[in-house]
Formats: sequence, C-alpha cells, structure tokens
Amino acid sequence: MRKKIWITLPLALMVGFSLLALNFSIRKSIIKSHTKVEPAKPSLDSLHDGDLIFQVSVEGQGKAVQLATKSKFTHIGILIKLEAGWYVYEAVQPVCKTPLKAFIAMGDSSYYVIKRLKGSDSLLNMDKIAMMKTYLNSQLGKDYDPYFNWSDTALYCSEYVWKCYRKMGISLCETNLLKTYDLTHPVVKNIMSQRYGKKVPLNEKVVSPGDIYASDLLYKVAEGKDD
Repeated sequence: MRKKIWITLPLALMVGFSLLALNFSIRKSIIKSHTKVEPAKPSLDSLHDGDLIFQVSVEGQGKAVQLATKSKFTHIGILIKLEAGWYVYEAVQPVCKTPLKAFIAMGDSSYYVIKRLKGSDSLLNMDKIAMMKTYLNSQLGKDYDPYFNWSDTALYCSEYVWKCYRKMGISLCETNLLKTYDLTHPVVKNIMSQRYGKKVPLNEKVVSPGDIYASDLLYKVAEGKDD
C-alpha cells in the first residue's frame, strides 16, 4: 500500500498554476508557429464575425471540465475577421486573440465545431459587431481566471464569450451555480482542492463551454478534425 502524501494548500496551488503555465506556454509556441499560415479549414467564405468556435482538450484541467459539465467541449472563443485574417478571441493567460489555424491546432486532434447565432444576419448587424469588437478588445491582456469567479477582474473562456454577447442584450444560455455541476469525480475533486482548498464557492455563478454549446440559440455551421 502506498503511503499517504499530505500536500499543503499553497503547494497544491503552485502545482495547479504550474500546470496552467505549462499549457499556456505550449499554446504560445503553437501560435508562433502558425501566425503566418492562412487557415485551411473551415472555408473562410463560410465564417461570420461573432461565430463561436468550440474545442476539446483533456490536458490540464480539461478532463475535469468534461467530467463536471458532462460535455466533451472544454474551450470556446469568438471569431472575428481582422486585416491579417480570421482570429479567435479567447480567455487564456492572458486574454488574447489567436490566429484561427493556430487555435485549431491546439485542440485534441485539431478537432473543432463552429456555431452561429440563429438570425445573426439581423441580430448581429454592423453596429452590434462594432460593439462586440469594442468589448472583446477592451478585455485583451486581462488575466485568465482559474477560480471561475464571475467578476470582471479576470476572465475564463466561456465567461468571456457569454459576457460579450450579453453586452449586446443576448443571453446565450442560463448561467448555473458551481454546485449544479458534478463535482464528485476524483479528478474534479483534485482540481477543486488545488484551487479552493476546503472553501469551494458552491454558489458562485458559472457558465461552461458545454452550456453554451447546448444553447437553443445556436446552430452548427462547421466541424473539422485533423485527418
């Protein structure tokens, strides 16, 4: 039988943040290698400003997110076309905009799904898109929020997307309380312990990538995977 190893909260937090830092470092190296490469999939002609792109990754906290939310999707961003091409605005460390192809390459097997707001041709007019871009750009550089707080000081991916649409008067889905997710699996418990110790904010307002993916307000426009 293995001996029990007791880990203090500060050490556990250091381990947790080290894993996040490693994942963000990997993302940066992939972004750098793809910055000058035009996206191959999906067809650029099929994309609209404001489309949502969903991604799967079980690295870091990804598996815990899947287990807690009962959704395979662990990350989400918003597509915006800039002069240099299509970019994904995403809340990682820090909140940033990432070339589309680089973003796709960072998902497991480069798998992604793109969804669009129903009635977006009228609901997302030029003024609304301008509002969206203003909000997204105003949040660039903020820290990623590993504690999933609902404040605006730091942001996590689905919070960034949800609040962007809410600025335009659109609630993509209902928010939940942290306690409504399945927090019983050992993998989830381990992450929760690292982040919060014994004081888990069960009544914190939360929204997950899976919550947004399941929204009745969205429909799928593209799906791809590295062959």
